[in-house]
Amino acid sequence: MNSSSVHINKSGNNKADCSPMMHFGKRQVHCRTFYSFLGTLIIVLFLVVSALGVSYSPYSTHFKATSWNQDETVFPPIKPGATAVLISKLKYYGLWKLPPTGKVAPYLIKTYPADLNSIDNITVKKRVFLHSLLPHALFVRQEALQRRQKLETILGKIECSRADLDFDAGYEYESKCSWTDFLAKDEVHFIQNLCRNYRTTSAEGLLERVDAVPTSIILAQGALESSWGSSRFTREGNSIFGMWTWKTAGIVPSKREEGKTHKVKIYESILDSVRAYHLTLNRLESYDQFRQLRQQTDDPLILADGLNLYSQRGEEYVKDIKKVIMTNDLQKYDKCSLTDSDQPGFPGPVTSAIINDGLKKSSL
Repeated sequence: MNSSSVHINKSGNNKADCSPMMHFGKRQVHCRTFYSFLGTLIIVLFLVVSALGVSYSPYSTHFKATSWNQDETVFPPIKPGATAVLISKLKYYGLWKLPPTGKVAPYLIKTYPADLNSIDNITVKKRVFLHSLLPHALFVRQEALQRRQKLETILGKIECSRADLDFDAGYEYESKCSWTDFLAKDEVHFIQNLCRNYRTTSAEGLLERVDAVPTSIILAQGALESSWGSSRFTREGNSIFGMWTWKTAGIVPSKREEGKTHKVKIYESILDSVRAYHLTLNRLESYDQFRQLRQQTDDPLILADGLNLYSQRGEEYVKDIKKVIMTNDLQKYDKCSLTDSDQPGFPGPVTSAIINDGLKKSSL
């Protein structure tokens, strides 16, 4: 670039001055045009650099909050580890941000990751726990509802008054109705198995007990009993609900009172833990009130009143269940259901077996 002229100013000093035109090789450009272009270029470069700085910020990852109707929430990144792997799986199967339809992929894991307890962000920790437990809760509920549907179908074949119907094998010869005459052999075995598992031999008793527990109740009690998936019993024995046992196998509580012999039961998987808990609420006499309330309503805030014997804390424990449900809006999960297991991208049909999808106990 060459200036078009050089002149002597009034003070007598030599000073390069810009004439109205500037030379770029053989081309002439107006001075003001050149500096306007230069200023614009600097501004554009500044904006580009600023935008790149925001794009590569480690806190710029956005996703929806737990409720699919809430505003966007920004979470910091999770350190590499088993929990980070689990989060990526939840995202892959559409379980991190649940769809408005409430259709949930039946993705089951064997156990919670050991490093879940190290997650400082309570919102992230809660979502990992809830959205991992949710498919298990829905799966167990589905089992119970299918069992009930089959029970009702079989009862419809028996031409007897419900009041006269008792399935006790030893009572059959005295019964006013020989119920086995109306059923096939496999149906008789099905009824007998229900009576054994649910600890009742009456038709009315089975109808009261063979039913599903609301999803929000399962999630709330699981959260309370497992400290959102990070308790020692959950990490060491998949004991999501703190169920006790007096048999040899189990985890001894560190604060067990002297003279007590109970232990916290160990389960092979999260699914086994949910199944055991669900069956317990449906068959023990301690939860008669819960089951009676269930025959009248499916409102979890009312049903929680029937769980006062689940903990030694009684009514305070019931208040905690209700608080967890309301504070975390768990009732929205009562509208969820499982999708078909043959959806694209899902590892395969759902059976009673655990779907690990390559995530073994050592890593999750």
